[in-house]
Amino acid sequence: MSFTSVYHFQNLNGCESVISKDNSKMNFMGFRRILLEAGQTLEYTVEGEEQGLVLQNGDFTATVCYKGKVALDQVSGTRHSVYEELPTALYLPPKAEVKMCSKEGCEIRIFTAWMEEGEEGNAPCFVEPKDIEETEPGTYIYKRKYRKVFGQPGTHNDTITKKLIVGETVSIPGGWIGWPAHRHDYVTEKECVLDEIFSFQVTSETGEGGLFQHGYDRKEDGTKIWDEVNVIETSDTAIGLPSGYHTTLAFPGSVVYLLWGLAGEGEKEYRVQFDERYSWLEGCLY
Repeated sequence: MSFTSVYHFQNLNGCESVISKDNSKMNFMGFRRILLEAGQTLEYTVEGEEQGLVLQNGDFTATVCYKGKVALDQVSGTRHSVYEELPTALYLPPKAEVKMCSKEGCEIRIFTAWMEEGEEGNAPCFVEPKDIEETEPGTYIYKRKYRKVFGQPGTHNDTITKKLIVGETVSIPGGWIGWPAHRHDYVTEKECVLDEIFSFQVTSETGEGGLFQHGYDRKEDGTKIWDEVNVIETSDTAIGLPSGYHTTLAFPGSVVYLLWGLAGEGEKEYRVQFDERYSWLEGCLY
């Protein structure tokens, strides 16, 4: 039995469903991907979910109608490198109608949070690179770029979405992302129940690279419940993390871009439990 699942994109033109209720163990969220060719237009209406769209590369221009009015008119973004440039993003609630086009072609990755019938989201929102908060927490091999796109409660951009929490992390070569490992499986003072989805890109001086994605869970007495490692060496992947502790390690010489999203059952909240066996380490988190 596998507790984490790796999904490889099919590179379908238009909007591709990657992680859904039908092919995953996720309880609250899914993942989609948009690929547009130069000059192509895409139109769709958001149904039964809210969406957080993050531009990966290329360009787009979008108009969004909501509740019979134009909410976003001809907003646009361009991006060449997820490793060096801050993202452009869109938030779309249920029943939003979007028309998007690209001059040169683009890739956009989308987190979705599933909504109850009749449940409304927040107003559509366009997030430019200047609206993104980037910090560089950690030291040594734990240092990384950390970008809040749609932040957790009490942090940057926290009021844009209703359920989704979305951000980006970029490692140093051979560095860790998220050590000590953390989980969010139970309702405690330190922890709440959240699904999480990771999506990766990876590079190096030669263009080749990879990472280890480690997931596991333990009982309070230290007994191992399960333990899995996924080796990822391409930039066409997403991984569903419905349970357990998780952490990421880049191969030596590799730089990992991690696009992450979380969502739970009700209103947005964020509490995580770190593996306290490694709490003595300095410079990992901040």
